[in-house]
Amino acid sequence: MKSVIGLLCLSLVAACAKTPVRSEITTNSGIPLSAGLKLYDVEHYTLRNDIQIEKKSIAGSAAVRFKATQELSVLELDFDGLFRIDRIEDDAGVLDYARDEAKLYVTLRNTMQPGETHEVTVHYHGRPLEAKRAPWDGGFVWSETPSGKPWIATAIQGEGCDLWWPCKDHPAGEPASMDLYFTVPTGLTAVSNGVLIDVVDQDNGRSTFHWRTEVTTNTYGVALNVAPYVLIEASYTSSNGTEIPMKFWAIEDHEEQARKLFESEFAATLEFFERKIGPYPWGQEKLGVAETPHLGMEHQTINAYGNEFKRDKYGFDWLFHHELSHEWFGNVMTHVTVSDMWLHEGFGAFMQPEYTREVMGDAAYYARMYSTYLGIHACNAIAPREEFSADELYFDDPDGKGPAGDIYSKGTWLLHSLRYLIGEEAFWRSVRRLVYDTPYPEKLPAPIPARLRSTDDFVAIASDEAGEDLSWFFEVYARRGPLPVLAISESEGGMVLEWQNIDELTFPMPIPVRINDAMRRVEFSGNRAILPGISEADVQIDPYMQILRKLPIVPTCQERREEETEK
Repeated sequence: MKSVIGLLCLSLVAACAKTPVRSEITTNSGIPLSAGLKLYDVEHYTLRNDIQIEKKSIAGSAAVRFKATQELSVLELDFDGLFRIDRIEDDAGVLDYARDEAKLYVTLRNTMQPGETHEVTVHYHGRPLEAKRAPWDGGFVWSETPSGKPWIATAIQGEGCDLWWPCKDHPAGEPASMDLYFTVPTGLTAVSNGVLIDVVDQDNGRSTFHWRTEVTTNTYGVALNVAPYVLIEASYTSSNGTEIPMKFWAIEDHEEQARKLFESEFAATLEFFERKIGPYPWGQEKLGVAETPHLGMEHQTINAYGNEFKRDKYGFDWLFHHELSHEWFGNVMTHVTVSDMWLHEGFGAFMQPEYTREVMGDAAYYARMYSTYLGIHACNAIAPREEFSADELYFDDPDGKGPAGDIYSKGTWLLHSLRYLIGEEAFWRSVRRLVYDTPYPEKLPAPIPARLRSTDDFVAIASDEAGEDLSWFFEVYARRGPLPVLAISESEGGMVLEWQNIDELTFPMPIPVRINDAMRRVEFSGNRAILPGISEADVQIDPYMQILRKLPIVPTCQERREEETEK
């Protein structure tokens, strides 16, 4: 349907240009790249938005500087049909274009050759999609502070940058840099990615904030936050020597609570991540957080925070911690496709129990891991080989029948089991190589180059560190949904352990057992292991729950779906 509409628009430019239209295609971020989007790379966006709060509207322009990777005569951009196009131009004048409910097709003045660069500017206005339940159902959030002043935020991870400006809405569409200009009523502060270049007060009671980021940026990690903010700030000396500006924009009503969070957790959490993973990647710009009227989201150098300053039962603010984790797992290391999103969320979620161990000890670590285990649905693969959109994989199971969450919970447990399999040192070397491309990143200077990573990349890295091919491990835990089952039986030769529920796959996952108070690692030949002369009564299987497997207490996928239906 989409391609047919596109062809019709190419022949009916005027009609399609004037009529805002919309469909669910627009709010489906990260779908596989179309043929047109493969023809170029984005180098730079310049975004200029006048934020018209009373109308819940924006007006302005987006300039796209791009480089052709193949012959290019029509620039294809993702863009929400809710907006009206005023005009599209380059440095030589107005350009023809067509549109459908989710796309712009700009006819270039000349056919570009591979390696050539050009810039096109789209002037537009309209009311962007308003978020119904941010951050899960995203868009613009138009709210008020407790004292009744405007409080605005964007949350577009599932829906994509095209809800806001014409862009290349795919992980492969990261720009190398951005300039962002936001005009708001004087007295409010507009906060965004990168570094604040200047603030220009207009004659009409409005002010323009100019932000610039000069590092590769996830387009869904671009954010706008507007409020009567108070800025709380300090600096932190990174492991690589960079003086990192730490900045927290909190609304006036919450300054006291914000200062407590800032003083107790910002530096301590940053130190944890730098010690465990490596240097904060964007130290030359800032570690920024903006208080938002929704729960939160990872926005590069300007994370959204709306957890109401709550410390959880494990002694710290999990939301602040989780969103900050994405500066490493999501921003400097970005998934190649949405089907690899578990690399963001699984690692990000794994770091909370890891920090819990430091704050409250082993008992709290295992309690948190057990709670996470009980949330696993095991309905679908967390790293399917097919490409899915963010809506399909992140917010629902790919088949649309089960609840979301396994990229967090099952991803956490995959990593937990991998650490047991290959050992502590090899595990953390694998993580650092995934993020930085080196196991020794301590002195890498900022900014640290971002890189696209896939599940297959991590399989190769972990296998290299382990000294063996670990494809079997990821095949069972990442590429398929059901959890393996450990069957236990007795024979004349002793106790028999066998992995089941894995189809015809070979799965030699070792198991820790306790025999007469002594811990032992049982290795498998194929899918079986035998403990000679041992009966089931003598053995406790996996007493510290280090291996991801289905236990009787966990409902099947079908049972979970029935529970969700009843709810």
